[in-house]
Amino acid sequence: MIMKRIFLLLPGFLLLALFLNCTRLCAATPQEDAAATMVIYNANDPDSKGLADFYCSARAIDPSHEIPLSTTNAEEITRNDYDASIATPLRQELVRRGYWSVTRDMMNRPIVIASSIRYAAVIRGIPLKIKECADYPGDSQIQPAPVGTVNAASVDSELSILGLFSPQISGVLKNPICNNASQSIFNPQVPPAQLFVARLDAPSVEAVRSMVLNSIRAEKEGLWGWGYIDLRSITSAGYVQGDSWIRAAGAAMRRYGIPVITDDLPDTYQSGFPVTDAAAYYGWYSENIDGPFADAFFRFVPGAVAAHLHSFSATTLHDPLKGWTGPLIQHGASASVGNVYEPYLAFTTDFGILSSCLLSGSNMADSYYAAQPVLSWMSILVGDPLYRPYAYFAQADSTSPTKSVWTDYRRIILAHNGDVLQSAGDLVARAQQGGQSLYLEALGAAQMDAGVLPAAEASFALAYKLAKENPVQFRLLLQGARCFEKQGDPTHGASLLRWGLLHFTTSSQRGILLAWIARMDTITPAPSSSPAPSPK
Repeated sequence: MIMKRIFLLLPGFLLLALFLNCTRLCAATPQEDAAATMVIYNANDPDSKGLADFYCSARAIDPSHEIPLSTTNAEEITRNDYDASIATPLRQELVRRGYWSVTRDMMNRPIVIASSIRYAAVIRGIPLKIKECADYPGDSQIQPAPVGTVNAASVDSELSILGLFSPQISGVLKNPICNNASQSIFNPQVPPAQLFVARLDAPSVEAVRSMVLNSIRAEKEGLWGWGYIDLRSITSAGYVQGDSWIRAAGAAMRRYGIPVITDDLPDTYQSGFPVTDAAAYYGWYSENIDGPFADAFFRFVPGAVAAHLHSFSATTLHDPLKGWTGPLIQHGASASVGNVYEPYLAFTTDFGILSSCLLSGSNMADSYYAAQPVLSWMSILVGDPLYRPYAYFAQADSTSPTKSVWTDYRRIILAHNGDVLQSAGDLVARAQQGGQSLYLEALGAAQMDAGVLPAAEASFALAYKLAKENPVQFRLLLQGARCFEKQGDPTHGASLLRWGLLHFTTSSQRGILLAWIARMDTITPAPSSSPAPSPK
């Protein structure tokens, strides 16, 4: 193993020194986080400098923490150009400014023993990815395929281990804080050589500005809305992990009082499915943004976190139609993750850990690095590294006065220790008392995910009677039909959808109704004797 591949090659006394110098309690104030942030921009791109100034002003970061680099404006850069125009000058600047304290080990290799910088905000204009190269001088020792000979990477992932001063670039580096969420949240032992890098980048300059402003707004006003998860219902070895991560993200949101809607059909959410008030989205698996999220008029709620797991979800961030990461930001999300080249599933971000860390109150950067298993690889975090999506939850706990249906729903769930099914009685009573369908739809969705299908069917039917908005009524119709299908009664499901053709008549609604009817008509129903009810 070469030094870059694993932190533990450092001598024991130096490793101890690293940990002692970097112990940092998670309960840092926004001022402390800002003081530990540097902002990296491209001096050759006027928009990059403007965005750096804007971000520093918005987050009260000292403008002296801006670091200009003179590099290419292209999203892809060669390894030699990365070394010459990004890595080397940035290392020199961190030492020159005193952000890093550097000593030498017994083999005269540089070692970062203390750092005043934890976060790096990389501004639009800095290249996104480093292309594969041959015969790199540091790669004389090669690890076994498939990843050992790969030296392409995201710029941001390479920056995260900049302080290792490693000459070797191929393969992956185990992230020392991943899969230890409790440690990384409450008392992270992060080697000072490691930077927590996030990118403020999007298809447009205006989308970057909106990302920052909406993040700050959500911290002050709360991130309220539905969580949407999109499963593949896949059981193949090597792939089931993706579904497990996404299920865990949904379960975490439910425990914290966020209502969740699940699509467990093999395809992504279909065009025409009514996605309303989307505050979070975790899904997979298509190459380019599609379904309701690709609709030109679709927008996430301000501050939303949205991520789609795909090997090339972030191959570019500047095309509003290509991949997922950039387009999700363009459609109003404030934070996302993605991959610039093929990462292999096991080396991608664990959405379950990411969601759990965010919900506990951590910022985007801390949460991402707790959930990202490897460094010097393909992944990126897009968003404000200091953004805490659920910072407002501390003010909107079970003792706070009701401000909206979202806060009221959350209070009910928390009163039952985060168990939606145990909250059923209170949710039904509150729905009937206030005439709000959300309580029952959220209950029905949780019941359907838990396999309590007759109860879910009843919850959706009652919610339909209370729903006032056409998109919500349509979604409840679809979920009711899906309940029949999952109970082995596709005939009744299809009958309900055919009834829907008479009442939901837009082209997008008819499209999904006809597609679902066609699917259910091909399924052999289980024996049944009960008639199919209408939702009325």
